[in-house]
Amino acid sequence: MTEAAGRIASLLRRADEVRKAAASRRDPGPVREQLARLLGEARDHLDEVGEEDLRLELAGAIARRVADLDHEEVATLLGPSPEVAVAPTSTDDPDRVPPGQHLTAGFPVLHVGRAPTWTAADVRLTVTGLVAHRLVLDLDGLRALGSVERTRDFHCVTTWSRLDNTWTGVRVADVLAQAQPRATATHAVVSGHPAYSTNLSLEDLTADDVLLAWQHDGAPLPIEHGGPLRLVVPHLYGWKSVKWVTEIRLTDRDVRGYWEERGYHDLGDPWREQRFRGD
Repeated sequence: MTEAAGRIASLLRRADEVRKAAASRRDPGPVREQLARLLGEARDHLDEVGEEDLRLELAGAIARRVADLDHEEVATLLGPSPEVAVAPTSTDDPDRVPPGQHLTAGFPVLHVGRAPTWTAADVRLTVTGLVAHRLVLDLDGLRALGSVERTRDFHCVTTWSRLDNTWTGVRVADVLAQAQPRATATHAVVSGHPAYSTNLSLEDLTADDVLLAWQHDGAPLPIEHGGPLRLVVPHLYGWKSVKWVTEIRLTDRDVRGYWEERGYHDLGDPWREQRFRGD
């Protein structure tokens, strides 16, 4: 094991010891802060690990522990949200909710960094890479390609699901049809503000219910939920549904995005519980 990998392993052991001792603490706040510092330091050393498989294995170990912290924070956000309609919190279909998920009436707000100052006039979606025609589309240009509605459930990797979301937007398949993907294109990197990206296979990206959405439940998409424009990939965990989307770049191979490089699963299928690397 390299020096950097050994340092990360030591930090993870320390984090586990702190969490184990937390049961005897009355105030969990300082414990969470200490854990966040330890895990943040461990993550900062990842780039020093030269062996890719080992780096990704350690990234997955860090991500699991960070997710435990996120789960504790998200637990306080699972009631109704003032900006959206109350969602159903029960279903008669036992196969509708993926394993390990629980239902929320609201719509918790989770993203990397701060929401950008971004209006409908600022929207520019670039479609590039392995395409015959590079596209740059504003919001009016996207709407001109045709508006559809799809009502789908939304599943977050932090284990909450929100049922019956009605999204309005344009199908990604219809956008890509204008760009004409080349025969060698198999995957895409989808990017968004501020410096976020995720990887998707072209098959996942062109499913019938994968949209570039500008409305949620009949209202303009709020900025905190990715408005004025976000990607929606209902059949995968929510980190694949890029907020404030700016670019779709087609590639001939799988190129990991922000969370995938930090230990999240490359595919992200909720029904297979593909949360982290190794799941």
